[in-house]
Amino acid sequence: MTVDTLDAAGGKWKKWAIVLIAMALAVVLGVIGFLAVFLGAITSSAAALGESVNGCLPAGVNPMPSTSSTPIPRPTGFATKSTSTPAPGSTAAPAGTSTIPESLEIPVGETGKVTLNAKQLTIAASIIGVGRELSISDHGIKAALMTALQESVLKMYANEGVPESLNYPHDAVGSDHDSVNPFQQRPSSGWGTVAELMTLDYSIRAFYGGQTGPNGGSPRGLLDVPGWESMTPGKAAQTVQVSLYPTAYDKWEAAAELLMAELGAGIGGGCSGGGISGEMALPMDPGYQMTSGYGPREAGVAGASTWHAAIDLQIWPDPCGDPVYAILPGKVTLSSALWLSIRHEDGFVVSYLHMYKSQRLVDVGDTVTAGQQIGVTGNVPPSGGCHLDLRINVADNTNPQVAQLMLSQNETRMLPATSPEHQNFVQPEEFMRLWGVEVCGEGCRRL
Repeated sequence: MTVDTLDAAGGKWKKWAIVLIAMALAVVLGVIGFLAVFLGAITSSAAALGESVNGCLPAGVNPMPSTSSTPIPRPTGFATKSTSTPAPGSTAAPAGTSTIPESLEIPVGETGKVTLNAKQLTIAASIIGVGRELSISDHGIKAALMTALQESVLKMYANEGVPESLNYPHDAVGSDHDSVNPFQQRPSSGWGTVAELMTLDYSIRAFYGGQTGPNGGSPRGLLDVPGWESMTPGKAAQTVQVSLYPTAYDKWEAAAELLMAELGAGIGGGCSGGGISGEMALPMDPGYQMTSGYGPREAGVAGASTWHAAIDLQIWPDPCGDPVYAILPGKVTLSSALWLSIRHEDGFVVSYLHMYKSQRLVDVGDTVTAGQQIGVTGNVPPSGGCHLDLRINVADNTNPQVAQLMLSQNETRMLPATSPEHQNFVQPEEFMRLWGVEVCGEGCRRL
C-alpha cells in the first residue's frame, strides 16, 4: 500500500473518529439534560411537599429558612457531661432530641464560664424546639437563648412579690418587680396571667410573638419587631426586653451558639413541634364558635360542672348533627352514654362528649385515624344544646412534650378542680398547639 493510500485511509479513519466522538458527546449531553430535567422534577416535587408540610404550621406564620448553611461549630474548651440513658432524677430531653446532658459548661463574655444543669439545658432545648416549630431562623433562636441566659440563666423563676407564682413549679425565686419565668416577663405589663407565664411553652411563644403569638403583638415579641433579622441578636433581644442594660445580652452569644450546636441537631421543625409526631385534624369543620372555655365557669345547666376541663365547640344556628372528627389517631377505649374516648399510643386520652351513642360511627376496640369522622354533635345531658365537648386527660401520658403542660389540679385559679373527675386534664388549646394547630383560629368566635 502506497503512502498516499495510507494517508487517504488515515484521513477516513480520522473523519469517522470525529463523527463517533461527536455522536458520543451528543449522547452524553442528552443524558445530562435528561438527568437535569428529572432532578428538576424531583426538586419541584420536594418543594411542593415542603409547601404541604408548611401548611401544618400555625396560621399566619411566615416560614423563615435558617440563616445557617452549615452546622454551627462547637467551641473548644468547654466540657459536656452526658449519659446515654437518663440518670435517676435527670431531666429527659424533648422528644426527637438526644438525651439532655447532665451538665454543660458554657462561656460568658471573653473569659467567664458557667455550668448549666439538666433542667437549664431542657429549657434551652425547649426554646430551640419551639423556634424550629415556628420556622424561626437560627438568628432568632440565638436571640431568644441569649435573652433567657441574661434574664435567668435558663431558670424558671417565681417571684416573692407575686405569691401566686410560688404555687407553680420553679427553679428559683426572684424579687424584680413582678417579673417571672426564664424571660422575666411581667403580668402587669400584659405578657399574660401568672398561670400562663409560669408555663414554659407559653413564655417562649410570648417572646417569639408574631401573628399567632399569645401577646397579639402587645407587648411585642421578636417577630413583631420590624427589621429584627438585620439586627445583631443582642440588639434584637434588647428591642424586645427594653432592658436598662442594653448590651448585657451580647456576652451570651457564644454560649447560645454552643447550646444550639449541642442541643439543636436533633430538634426538628414544622408540624413536629420539636418532638410531636404525626398530623392533627380539627375536631369539626371550620365555622364553629367556642361557647365555653377551659376552667371555672358559671354553669347555667343542671348537673353541668362549674369547673370545665374542656372546651365547647358549636356551629350556630344549626348546631345539631355536625360532623365530629378524631383530632389524633388511636383506639376507642370508652363509649358510654355521654363519653367517647380515644387513647393515643403515647397514653393520653382525647374525649368527645354529648354525641348520641346511636349516631357514633366507631365503638370500643376500633382504631381510628386523624381526621376520621367518629360521629356528629348531639345534646346528651348535661347539656344546654347540641355541641362538642373536647377534653384531654394525660394521667397515663408518656410524651415529654405533653408532660410540660399544666395539669388542671395545679392551676391555682381553678381551685374547684379537686375532685378526681377534674384532675389530670390539660388545656386543649395548648395541647393542640404542640402540633401547630390553633383550634380557635381565624373565623372562630369565642362566646
